[in-house]
Formats: sequence, C-alpha cells, structure tokens
Amino acid sequence: MTKQRYRHNKEHDITMALKICKVCGNRINAKAKKCRYCALTKQEMPAFVKYEIAALVLLFVVMMAAARNVPQLHPVEPSAAQPVVQEPAPPAGMLFNIPKIAGKTQAEVEVLLGEPVFCSKAESVLNCSFQDNEIDIVFIDGKADWITVNGTFHNPSYSQKLEGKTKAEILKLLGDPVFCVRTKSKSALNCSFNDGNVSVEFIDGKVEEVNVKGSLGKAPYSKDTLELLGLQAKDATFSNEHVMRWDNIQGLLSVTLYSEEGIVSLATVKAKTK
Repeated sequence: MTKQRYRHNKEHDITMALKICKVCGNRINAKAKKCRYCALTKQEMPAFVKYEIAALVLLFVVMMAAARNVPQLHPVEPSAAQPVVQEPAPPAGMLFNIPKIAGKTQAEVEVLLGEPVFCSKAESVLNCSFQDNEIDIVFIDGKADWITVNGTFHNPSYSQKLEGKTKAEILKLLGDPVFCVRTKSKSALNCSFNDGNVSVEFIDGKVEEVNVKGSLGKAPYSKDTLELLGLQAKDATFSNEHVMRWDNIQGLLSVTLYSEEGIVSLATVKAKTK
C-alpha cells in the first residue's frame, strides 16, 4: 500500500467514526454521548426547543384564563341589595352622647359641648370642664379619654314627659296641684305639684315650662340611666348598692355609676386608658 492510499484510508476511517451534532453542526465522535462544542447529551432537549415549548404552554394558559373572564352574553340577574348597617339611634332623652365624645380631639369636643369653662394642662394630659362644670374631660395624648359627669346629673326625661301636655293631662299624671297662681298675663298660670317639687307654667291651657326639684329631677340609680349617656341599657358587669360598672361597652373600656340615696351622684367613663 502506498503512502497516499494509506492516508486516504485513514481519513475514510476517521470520517466513518464521526457524526454530525444535531444542535451545533460540528463533527463529533460517533460514540460520544456529549458534544464537546455545545455540551448537550443525547437525551437532553436543546435549550431553544425547551423555551419554545414553555412559551406555547404559557400562551395557552393565558388564553384560557382570558376566555373565562369574557362577559356572559345572557343577561345576569341583579343581586339583592346588601343591607346598609347603621349605627343605633341615640336613646331619647339623652343628656350627653358619650360614644360621640370619647376619642375625639378638644376641637371636636368643643363642637359638641361648646367652649370649656376652664382647662389645665400637665405634660401630655389636658383636663377641661364643660357646661357649667357638669362634665369634665381628660384628654390623654390629645384625645378625650376620661369623662366624668358630675353630681349635677339631671334627668330630663321627667320634664320631657310633661312638656306639651294640657292642664287636664297634667292633672291626670300628677294629681291635684298644691296651689296655682295667675301671673300678670291672664293667659299664664303657675301651678305647684308633688309637695312643691314640680312647678309647671301653663300658657293658654298648655304646658310652657317645667321645673323639677329634688330626686325627681335626678337620674335614678339603674341601668336605664345609661341612656342619658347615649348608651344602650344593659345589665352591669358588676353592681351593688353603691357602684354599678359596665366593662367593654359600645367601644368604651368601662362606664361606672355611683349611687347616693337611690340616685346617680356621679358617672365616670374610661375610653381607652385605665
């Protein structure tokens, strides 16, 4: 064999022992499992093929989701209107609306109660008295937190049930008067009832003004007195003949009533701070 033929046969054998990489097109050993040019195994799928399949799958998922969100062609029955939850109306005959006062700033409280009689401040605590010292409010960090309704705890309900009545109706409710006095105006008549504790002025036969004295004009020591503070009447958490306390009532930390001879002498409210 000549040298030239030997070289030809050698090149032929080498060619027969090679194969073409399907990914990069380079010649590699026929027995090789991995291309030394692109480092892909026989079993491994080319990267660009993987990306194309993943993209198709993602596109399919997006199209299916969009199809579900297409508006229905048939008419949809309107859903029933949701009931509007409203706050309970404040009780009739309310003296102070404590839930509206608690947690408010001084400016907001002044809108409800008017300007304070006086205020004193110590660090982050401001103590103000309103409405002829009937109600004291301690503002802690700028918010109404401790509220005290003092001994002048009047109960307007007794007067309110008499207002607007005729003289005949008053006589049925209170009985005969102790005495009556005609004023300078012939249309005005002042009468005293209940041992002088109730004074009623009639004008043209109807109640014009009512003045109540003694315990009749004070709030009774009972759970119903909560309504004078803008709260719903409920059983107390703790009670005895001297103290009645409610915990966690209508967003307030506690409400306490103090008794003196069957009437409320003091009411204290703590909004958030003990």
